[in-house]
Order: sequence, then structure tokens, then C-alpha cells
Amino acid sequence: MAVEEVGVDGSSESSPINKEDLLSHLNAFPKNRLVEEVVSMWEELGELERELAMARQRARALDGELVNVRSKSGGRADLAELEERFRVAEARRGQLETMLANEQGRRKDLEEVVGEGRVDELRRENAALIRREEEHMLLILDMESKIDQLMEIIAELQNNA
Repeated sequence: MAVEEVGVDGSSESSPINKEDLLSHLNAFPKNRLVEEVVSMWEELGELERELAMARQRARALDGELVNVRSKSGGRADLAELEERFRVAEARRGQLETMLANEQGRRKDLEEVVGEGRVDELRRENAALIRREEEHMLLILDMESKIDQLMEIIAELQNNA
């Protein structure tokens, strides 16, 4: 098994780690810390997936623009600029795909150590907390509107008095 890290500059480094060494290394950490790491990596993976989707969407949009410019058969400078933007977007997409693959590998390794059941339990708990947060936000918004209505009624009563 090889763990691949992608740095800020896009370079990658590989260092072979066998499963036993990884397990002994991870056993040195408290289980709560490993669970926190899994949850943290899960959130980062979600963000990377969103960034990757946006990069792919930008690449498709740039490709569409490039086709339109080519069909008009004019503006060679615009064509060169669009081609360059497309190359940059493709490079970024490749980098994000590598980061996503690295993150998925890390999560899989952590799930093996911590236990998939615990990770699933944390995901369900997280979903329940998000639902409760949304319910509370709706309740707060409703209360704020009621307070605004009460303030209007009080202002009317003061003006009539």
C-alpha cells in the first residue's frame, strides 16, 4: 500500500507503508482522535468533491466557449486565451482528482482501523444534528417574525395612545 500526499504546489510524494505498520502506528492514537480525524477527512472530502465538480463545470463551460469562438472563426487572441484558461482548468481538475483519490484512500484506511460501524453511527448522528439545526433555525426565524409583528403592534398602540 502506498500513501500519496499532494502538496500545495501539486507535487506528490509516495512512501510505502504496509498494513501492519499502519495499524500499529494508528493504535498509538486514542480512538476518539481517530474518529475525529475520520470526520474531519470526511468533511474535507466533501469540500474536495464540490471543488472538483465546480472545476469540471468550469472546464465544460470553457470548452463550450471555445467551440463557440472557433465556430465564429474570428479573434485569434480570444481563442488563445480560452485555450490557456481551458488548460489551466484541466490542470486544476487533475490536481483535485488526485487529492480526492488520496482523501478517499485515507478515509478507507481510517475506517478499517476505527470501524465502519462507528463511522456510520457518526454520520447518522451528524445528519440528525444537521436536521435539528435546520429545525431550530426555522423556529428562530419564525420567532423573529413574530417579534417584528409584536413590535409593529406596540408601535401602533403607542401612536394611538
